[in-house]
Amino acid sequence: MPACDLYFPAASNVLILGSQMRQFVRDLFYSSVADKQVNLPLPPTSLAIGSRKLNILLLGTCAVDMLVKRSVNSGHNIRHILMGSKRHTPIPDAAPTDDVAVVGLTLRHILSEATQTPEPVVDMAFSRLRSDDEARALLESVGECLREKVAQIAAKITAVPLVFMSFFEPSFNYEGDLIDPFGLGSPGNLVREINRLLSDTVRKTSNGYFLDANEILNFVGRRHLQDDVLASSSHASFINDWDFKLDSNRLNAPRALGNVFTYEVASREYTLALLSRIETIVKIVEQRNPVKLIIVDLDDTMWRGIAAEGEGLSIDERIEGWPVGLAEALMFFKKRGGLLAICSKNEEAPTVERFNAIWRGAITLDDFACVRINWKPKSQNILEILKTVNLLPGNCVFIDDNDRELSEVKAAIPDIRCLGGNHYDWRRIILRSAETQVPVVTEESSRRTELVRAISQREASTDGASGVSREAWLASLQLRQSFFLLKSPGSRHFDRAFELVNKTNQFNTTGKRWERSEFEKFISNGGYCVVSSLRDRLIDNGIISVCLIRCEHIVQVVLSCRVFGLGAELGVGAIATRLALKSRPEIRADLVDTGRNATCHDYFERIGFSQTETGWFSSAANELPSYIDIENLGASDFPPVRI
Repeated sequence: MPACDLYFPAASNVLILGSQMRQFVRDLFYSSVADKQVNLPLPPTSLAIGSRKLNILLLGTCAVDMLVKRSVNSGHNIRHILMGSKRHTPIPDAAPTDDVAVVGLTLRHILSEATQTPEPVVDMAFSRLRSDDEARALLESVGECLREKVAQIAAKITAVPLVFMSFFEPSFNYEGDLIDPFGLGSPGNLVREINRLLSDTVRKTSNGYFLDANEILNFVGRRHLQDDVLASSSHASFINDWDFKLDSNRLNAPRALGNVFTYEVASREYTLALLSRIETIVKIVEQRNPVKLIIVDLDDTMWRGIAAEGEGLSIDERIEGWPVGLAEALMFFKKRGGLLAICSKNEEAPTVERFNAIWRGAITLDDFACVRINWKPKSQNILEILKTVNLLPGNCVFIDDNDRELSEVKAAIPDIRCLGGNHYDWRRIILRSAETQVPVVTEESSRRTELVRAISQREASTDGASGVSREAWLASLQLRQSFFLLKSPGSRHFDRAFELVNKTNQFNTTGKRWERSEFEKFISNGGYCVVSSLRDRLIDNGIISVCLIRCEHIVQVVLSCRVFGLGAELGVGAIATRLALKSRPEIRADLVDTGRNATCHDYFERIGFSQTETGWFSSAANELPSYIDIENLGASDFPPVRI
């Protein structure tokens, strides 16, 4: 008999017979495997700065209890509280130490409420549908139940991000392989539509986020995890052996499902992947250390090989495969509001020609906010790029195939994040990293490249205006500023205001980051949130500033880096001081040195405040710059002040 690593206690000490032996071996084998850290391609951490152990509140029935059991040594703490999904089920409170609440609604409960039928009658809800009209009616009722349940949970848990997991979609077509899987009454289509309803409902809450658990199921493998090979579609949960002991006395002794489907191993993989996704969601919501700019090399980075040297590669061979995947990833990053730039050691004119010939319009130089193609040190070019786009090095990633170039850049710019090494992983890192993602894409962020390029043209016009004073040049821009008072979270500019407050570093008077629910509460409780837009004869910059005021207190002021030097912050100060002075004859403001906001350290002094040991104070409003016109003075959403 071959040697075996399994150790069995001596028969004199332990008696193991029949099903007990099978259970013993099964537990011994699967627990030893499942307890190992599984090497999965989880969301990448190459761009992460530091790590964090999360306290996760998990709400759901016993169906999600497996996540707690499989989360040992995951690096996070999970606290599971049993919660059903029926209409009158009480909602637990989140603890002050919780970082995120994760909700697994129970499909069986939702269907029971929607159909007003008990178990097990509800378990036949899908199989008894006889027409598309009945399917539509069921979906309408389910939608109402989801809206009510999500609203209850969102009203109770407001202080932390609230993550709702999707329902498990069927792993195969219950109606038959040749029956239309996209028919309205198909179980697969029904659950997909229910998930869409859940996603739409969650996205309308202030702090709710939708997590598609089916992505993770597909990745790990449904056949090892999903119980619809055995249980009803409404159960929509994980395989387990809870009922094995009830069937152990059958004439034909059954095999434990764990021995057939290896679900312990797969469930460990699923749990690790799910926790990693939750951690990513929290990072995206908090927007700490975000990547706002990706700078790329060209040769052997944006295409294979050195284009100037030919190397016998056709144009298609230059880019087919990973280069096209990388270019698409860069375009998705741009679509999220990120900026792109090129930094390449080459002759500019022929390299531009080769770029256009190779990519043929799939990605163009106009997609890049800044292009530097010359023989200067790359660190020098990157510093120029950062100055042009007005971003900090810590918000930038540089991608290059040459480790020596990466080393030179990192030595000169320590805060920059560099990406080299395995080029097959660049696409995944760009698309999946928390640092490259945003919670929402606003109109301004989707136009960011266009805005930055226009700003470069505007600054170039300054250089060409020889003999013209700065004041005269500013007047020539025909600057027009508008102010809007946000009165509710449903206000038109709310999403952009929330984004700007949480993403701005350089001109941010306190550096405070806000939870969405906290930001909403500030406005709902009478705080003023004033946003400002700015346009000139060359470009419409969109929303560029947010000012938060509570009574006589100017709580926080942020200004987009793309309008530095135009005096827009003086207009913001003029409105802010007038609003605050409506409460008291003396007003105060906070200024906190964050280490990254030197740009605004003199702001309150510039608008007439005096510094004392307890803060900045003023008793008079500053004046608007003479070269800026206010466009929407007197409009219904204009702040209630006199200018």
